[in-house]
Amino acid sequence: MKPKVLHLLPSSLSARLSLWVILFVAILFLATFSLMFYYARQAVRAEAEGKAEDLLQKMEITVQNTIHEKEVVARQTHWNVQQNLHNPAKLEEYLQEILRNAPEIVGVAAAFEPDYYSGKPGEYMIYYYRKGAKLIRSEQFANESYMHQPWYEETKNRNAEYWSDPVENYKTNGEPIISFGLPLNDGNKTVGVFAIDISLYWLSNVIEGKRPSQNMYGGVATRKGTFIVHPDTAMLKPGSMFKLMEQFPGDKYSFIAYKMLGGETGSASLDFYGTRSFIAYKPLEGTPWVIDLVCPEEEVMGPYNQLISLMLLIVMLAIMAISAFCYFFIHRELRPLRSLEASAKQMTQGNYFAPVTTSGRQDEVGSLTNSFVAMRRSIRKHINEIDRTREKLNEQNKALNEAHEHVKEAERVKTAFLQNMTDQMNEPVLEISNVVNEVREHLDDMDHDRIVTLANKMDGYTQIITQLLTRMLEVATNQEKEEGSE
Repeated sequence: MKPKVLHLLPSSLSARLSLWVILFVAILFLATFSLMFYYARQAVRAEAEGKAEDLLQKMEITVQNTIHEKEVVARQTHWNVQQNLHNPAKLEEYLQEILRNAPEIVGVAAAFEPDYYSGKPGEYMIYYYRKGAKLIRSEQFANESYMHQPWYEETKNRNAEYWSDPVENYKTNGEPIISFGLPLNDGNKTVGVFAIDISLYWLSNVIEGKRPSQNMYGGVATRKGTFIVHPDTAMLKPGSMFKLMEQFPGDKYSFIAYKMLGGETGSASLDFYGTRSFIAYKPLEGTPWVIDLVCPEEEVMGPYNQLISLMLLIVMLAIMAISAFCYFFIHRELRPLRSLEASAKQMTQGNYFAPVTTSGRQDEVGSLTNSFVAMRRSIRKHINEIDRTREKLNEQNKALNEAHEHVKEAERVKTAFLQNMTDQMNEPVLEISNVVNEVREHLDDMDHDRIVTLANKMDGYTQIITQLLTRMLEVATNQEKEEGSE
């Protein structure tokens, strides 16, 4: 029993050949384009990673420029602050002027070593911050001594510029901040720190506004896992990177995160909130922070994906074109075979005289067509000979039947003749038998005349019988002569 799948194949030879050719071409296309797309994807992926790194470089430049602008403002005002160290009143006016002229700075401070001013024993800090349109002065920040706050302690100990990391309770008007500190020197001695405060909300908004694409986003984080730039302001708090890692418990996320915090440079492909994305990361030059950029694969792989769709469409159209070409070409090439098929069907129905033209083709189809035509001619010739022989046999049979009828008629006549002769001979024979019986019974009583009369009577009947037998012999002799002559 044939497999059921074979019944699904078309019965036409041209259609079957076209189907097999299309299947082969489709497999060849699939193998070729799969191999091509595999290597193309590798190349595009490498290009995409390079593009993501380029975008990261642009974002790094944006962050550096934004931070550098504030550093320049701080350095320019730092010189004036240091020139007026011995005039606290002048310092206060100058700090207020900084806030008025630089709205992106939310706070500014000048903090000194204890007892630096003789008239101000203990710790002394001039701190102004903006609250709406007002400038508020405070001698404390975060309700604790500034002496051990990182922006002051690290800047003084290093005696160099320093960006402090965000701290949980270090906020201005409820906004988390980072501080840029510069040491204040009186002669060769560090006597205090001048610092400006930058809102992380403002910084994130500025960076987000300059990102290269709406589908891309990036962040800047400290080595302790705190974001200072992030599109989600809820993440701008200490330990936010570790909380983010909890949302993605996979080992790969943690591995990439710790590589970032370790100051390494690299890229990877990760799934963020259901979107496959590239992530590129590196240390932010000139700062103790790290920067990363998350770029959806569709953003950089979009042209490749469009190329896949376009190539699939081209392949489908090519297969359709090849299918049509194969079908019509094979259909045309096999037209003589269909003519042979029709002629063969007519032959099975007994029609050997339907016209079949010879083919001028030199291939196998032409040879088969011409051979089939020659075979049909030979069969027709043989059939004609058989017909002629049959006609002759029919004529001979007709003659034989007529002869047989003549023989039958002759036999009938002969039988009738013999029957007639026999009937004619019955009376003489019977009379002879009666005479013989009479002679046998009355011989002693008969006289000579009676005996002579009976003898003459017997002799007459004998002659009649003899004549009848002679005629029968003549008829038999003539019939044998006729049969011998035939």
